[in-house]
Amino acid sequence: WLMTFGDMMALLLTFFVLLIGISSPDPGKFDKAMKSIADSLGAAPVSTETLMVAEKESEASFENLGSQVSDVINEGNMQDVVEVEVNEKGIVLNIVGGALFKAGQARVSKGIKPLILEVGLMVKKLPYKIIVEGHTDNTKSKKGGRYPSNWELSAARAAAVVRVMTEEAGVDPGRFSAIGYAQFRPLYAQTKANRAKNRRVEIIISREGQES
Repeated sequence: WLMTFGDMMALLLTFFVLLIGISSPDPGKFDKAMKSIADSLGAAPVSTETLMVAEKESEASFENLGSQVSDVINEGNMQDVVEVEVNEKGIVLNIVGGALFKAGQARVSKGIKPLILEVGLMVKKLPYKIIVEGHTDNTKSKKGGRYPSNWELSAARAAAVVRVMTEEAGVDPGRFSAIGYAQFRPLYAQTKANRAKNRRVEIIISREGQES
């Protein structure tokens, strides 16, 4: 057991020395470490400069997509019902004001469907994941109705948007996540005047790429 213990300690020491060695931001050290790993795996090495260039190009492409989405909304004069924000999550389209659904329903309105189709066509050939989040106001579901609670209603709203983008715009269904949050993530105070604003769907074009 002493030999096994000694081997384990030697490996741990080597591991920590390696961590200390690559902890420095020196690009030269990083490139050497990457070359060593690539050689051992039989792969072509990738330099720090190449990685940085690829990251900048990816970010520029993402920002450009955000600008295109904003242009579509502006051209359609939908600024009052659709808010676009590019943040750490990705490109977030917040369809507000009850423009997407009537109270207690999960059918996508005809007036907003062209926008969803346009966004679907824009991201169809891109690798990004898409997260659709459904939200309701704080009105309780009617007893005996189609949706027993706001959980089912919010999930149905998210699924309805996904269905439009997959079945009508032809986006790969494997890229989507549909989530229902009921009334528990409101944007505004839960008052009667704000119910339509809290009854919404958020379409998030994630910065994360599609899984292979």
